[in-house]
Amino acid sequence: MEVIFRNVSFSYNVGSSNEKKALDNVNIFLEGNLIHGIIGPIGSGKTTMLELMNGITKPTLGEIVVGNYELTKNFNFNDFRYDVGLVYQFPEKQFFCRTVGEEIAFSSKVFDSKNKNIKNKVKKALMMVGLDDTYIKRSPFSLNSGEKRRVAIASVLISNPKLLIMDEPTIGLDNNSKKKLMRLIKNLKTRYMKTIIIVTHDVDMLYEIVDDVVVLNHGKVIKEGNKMEVFRDVKLLDENKAPVPNVIRVCNIIKDKTGVDFEYVENLNSLVRAIANHFSNSGNEVD
Repeated sequence: MEVIFRNVSFSYNVGSSNEKKALDNVNIFLEGNLIHGIIGPIGSGKTTMLELMNGITKPTLGEIVVGNYELTKNFNFNDFRYDVGLVYQFPEKQFFCRTVGEEIAFSSKVFDSKNKNIKNKVKKALMMVGLDDTYIKRSPFSLNSGEKRRVAIASVLISNPKLLIMDEPTIGLDNNSKKKLMRLIKNLKTRYMKTIIIVTHDVDMLYEIVDDVVVLNHGKVIKEGNKMEVFRDVKLLDENKAPVPNVIRVCNIIKDKTGVDFEYVENLNSLVRAIANHFSNSGNEVD
């Protein structure tokens, strides 16, 4: 499911003395069946962009198209809710049901008045996040942080959305839970053909799993494109106070000191292995 912004601007308190422009003439094209990251400093417009593409609010100017839905015109919001899912920060804090099964089923019961095949939908949603049906009768409050996050994602996936928007999905997770969630996100793309948009400051996570990146600052798109093209432009990211993956910074230091350019390594662990392999084969040592 594609997401297109055409000349989109958004202002808060329009017409008042406190009017504030959050997005300024934004043009982006987010291709379907890819994982996209949106980064930028606090106040850059990331959250506003997320709310606009989720249909929560409408732009002051411009057009937004999400799949077959033109969000700046009248559209069937109930159908849209099935096709687009939003996972908020700390979604597990919104749990209130007694069991995992009830928690996952809740949104389907709200949006689907017929409530058809709820049990099968719950099982499928659990399967999509890597949990089995033994979780159905467990209390969501008894789970560890990573399991809670997966259940929260399952409660969005129960409607089988084509587009999944995630706001800081790894926040509050330990390293092990974060790694599992990253594998889950990649699996949702490759196995279930989801388009995924992630708004986050965790660029080390993004660097490992995304395909493309949008950089925002002061409500404008500073750069958009393939993750390698974007993340290797460290000067631009620093100038716009956007986070840079640690592995990119370390690779740049190595290149400056040795002249060796490790074009792409997935993370710091992969970089260590690449360094060991390179210098053992070349017979050289790192100064």
